[in-house]
Amino acid sequence: MISVLICSLNPTLLMQVKKNIKEKIGVEHEILFTDNSKTNQGICAVYNNLALQAKFSYLCFVHEDVLFQTSNWGQKIIKTFSEDAAVGLIGIAGCKYKSSYFSGWFSNTKQLDCANYIHQYKQGIETVHLSPSDNNSLQEVVCIDGVFMCASKNAWNDNRFNEKFLNGFHFYDIDFSLRIAHSYKVIVTFDVLLTHITEGGNYGNEWAKIAMHWHKMAGKNLPFSKIEVNRGLADKNIINATFDFLKNYNISFLNKVKWIVLQKIYLLPSCYYSLMKFIFYRPLRLKYLYKLFRQK
Repeated sequence: MISVLICSLNPTLLMQVKKNIKEKIGVEHEILFTDNSKTNQGICAVYNNLALQAKFSYLCFVHEDVLFQTSNWGQKIIKTFSEDAAVGLIGIAGCKYKSSYFSGWFSNTKQLDCANYIHQYKQGIETVHLSPSDNNSLQEVVCIDGVFMCASKNAWNDNRFNEKFLNGFHFYDIDFSLRIAHSYKVIVTFDVLLTHITEGGNYGNEWAKIAMHWHKMAGKNLPFSKIEVNRGLADKNIINATFDFLKNYNISFLNKVKWIVLQKIYLLPSCYYSLMKFIFYRPLRLKYLYKLFRQK
């Protein structure tokens, strides 16, 4: 019933998640994977190739560094698809609005963000639960995070991963889900819980360059939402949240300038504080000065 598709780099994690899937999925399934440490393809090409081999009607694209906590999660996914033929894609984290400003899926606006998962770090765990509503297990969004994406085979076939323009490992998920959202429903489910075993992604120069490239490519389709959104407030939250997040990563001064100039953020005084942190926080080692101040 479900073909689980994995782009693998770590044999230990792959073995662990395969065992976990067999124990937790609760439906007939197959697990297909590519050892990408040998092929070194972009994730779009890997996922498209695996989907072509898949024998079932539902495709689950999932990272190998996860552990499912929900028993019979496959039944819940199939139930969501079968109850609404308009559903084309299901994830566990996403947003109801995608801004034209450079950003990932997160908007830092309660009415827009949807997520349900656990982050496991060496120093502990973080439970992430973001929902505009406390009484709905499903939320329609327009873009989702790629850690877990279940698509109908028809939705994938109509909107295959964009391996021509995205040949690395970033923005494949936002691009894929945003295109599907134009003709299907994209859903975040709160019925499936997983743990993401991570030390955090790499949001340095490569991510920043691809973010700028993708937003230029997708510009005519942005911003996009299926609900009424206060764009001014949402965009301000997105710009500030993205700056606050990226300030911790090693992005070159040139790319920081491009990031600001291409979006004309210098025209937005309400974003100046987060802009300055984005530029100077890491180079001036303000994180360490702040820790030192706290200790004293």
